[in-house]
Amino acid sequence: MLVVDDDVAVHRMLTKLLHNEGYDVITAQSGVEAIAILESNTIDTVLLDVRMPGLDGFEVCRRIRSDPRIAQTPVVFVSAANDRLCRREAREAGANDFLSKPFDEAELRARVRRSVNDKREYDALSAERIALQAEVREQTRALQEATEALQRVRRELDQAHHETLTRLTRAAEFRDDETAAHLQRMSHYCGLLARKRGLGEFTAELIRAASPMHDVGKIGIPDRILLKRGRLTDPEFELMKQHAEIGYRILTGSDSELLRLAASIARNHHEKWDGSGYPRGLAGEDIPIEGRIAAVADVFDALTSARPYKHAWSLADAIALLQSGRGEHFDPELVDLFLASLDEVLEIRDRFQERGPLDPTSELGHQ
Repeated sequence: MLVVDDDVAVHRMLTKLLHNEGYDVITAQSGVEAIAILESNTIDTVLLDVRMPGLDGFEVCRRIRSDPRIAQTPVVFVSAANDRLCRREAREAGANDFLSKPFDEAELRARVRRSVNDKREYDALSAERIALQAEVREQTRALQEATEALQRVRRELDQAHHETLTRLTRAAEFRDDETAAHLQRMSHYCGLLARKRGLGEFTAELIRAASPMHDVGKIGIPDRILLKRGRLTDPEFELMKQHAEIGYRILTGSDSELLRLAASIARNHHEKWDGSGYPRGLAGEDIPIEGRIAAVADVFDALTSARPYKHAWSLADAIALLQSGRGEHFDPELVDLFLASLDEVLEIRDRFQERGPLDPTSELGHQ
């Protein structure tokens, strides 16, 4: 307890009474002395007189309430000043209670006991709050560390995922005549057509990233067919056609949207608008849009690319073939969009120049 009163007799009386209740008592005879004691001691309740030299009780109470370190310390005025205005000013200054002199000892003990209990409950709640805050900070730190670790794992998985797809595509390159430049051009043609078709930037980028795996099924085709120079016999071509389903089986079954698109492109890029394609003979819009897009992009680049065994077709001849296949081999809308975007197509072609073929086989003969 802190008893603040300039009357020594009051000090003695309150100190004796409070000692009998089991409290430790500190006394101060002025407001300045009381503030100094409060700043260096833990006080459960202040018993405060109103009229004192220097700082009066109201100002002492206001200073207590304005200092965050001691603002929650209960203040009980014990004063002979007992008019209505005095009590109101005490409440406005932040007093918790007001007891008039001369006071009843039993009432004083009860008021002090209640004040101390309130302070201890507040201290307990504060300690609990501090412990909870510390626990929250620790859990937040642990969560942040776990999140950062998860993000690192995801980055590693994304990198591994991308590298796996790249290496899978490269494996198909080494078993066929397709070069890295062909796959880059073809995939960017696919992305361009997807955007022109209004599929949105996200889907267009997925199609661009998935389309280089369109011929991954050629991994499963025997070398005697895959590496044969010249045109294939009918039985050989029937075996060659299986690469679409083989590619689909390699890529299907993943939760990855990218791989789902890659599986669909592998399976459907040889389907034709009129239903004469393979492996399932789908027609029109029954062919998934990504397969229809890849068909236009793949054939155009095959026609306009030079190989050791063939010259590149002229742009006019390639355009003529696309136009002649409009509504038969190709989705007519996609042909129109592709040809309307010819400037962008040629910019892609020029950006990804051929750096040399891999195994020379007859590209057109193996379509």
